[in-house]
Amino acid sequence: MPAFGFSATVANQCADRAAPRDPAIYYRDIQAHRLTEPLYGPLARDISPCAFWPTTPIEPPTTIATSHPVLMLAATGDPATPYPGQLAMHQALAGSRLVTLANTYRHGVYGASPCVDAAVATYLTTNALPPTDQTCPEPNQDFG
Repeated sequence: MPAFGFSATVANQCADRAAPRDPAIYYRDIQAHRLTEPLYGPLARDISPCAFWPTTPIEPPTTIATSHPVLMLAATGDPATPYPGQLAMHQALAGSRLVTLANTYRHGVYGASPCVDAAVATYLTTNALPPTDQTCPEPNQDFG
């Protein structure tokens, strides 16, 4: 039911990891990132219901490891997944390849650039990663 959508999302997020209850921790984090995340950083880094969730996570944090080749797509101006976090995930996934859509403020990049789409098509049809990470130019506004 749509009426329960938000609470289900919060329950899933809160089950991922424990959250500190001390508001000062969140304040310091907001201040530390204010220059790089001036608009949404304070909202995303503020205290959440997870700090007061009545249960603790039932699983330990997931260890990142895979033997399967991973193709990651990114946008330098992704509003939902900041680029530094995407780079950290790429580094954590040994052997992955990152295809970055440059100078673009968007979350989804597949379907936004012929350059990105070509890398995805090759990966899906041959299971082959690009030989190196790629940076695609910002998309033509007439594409898609």
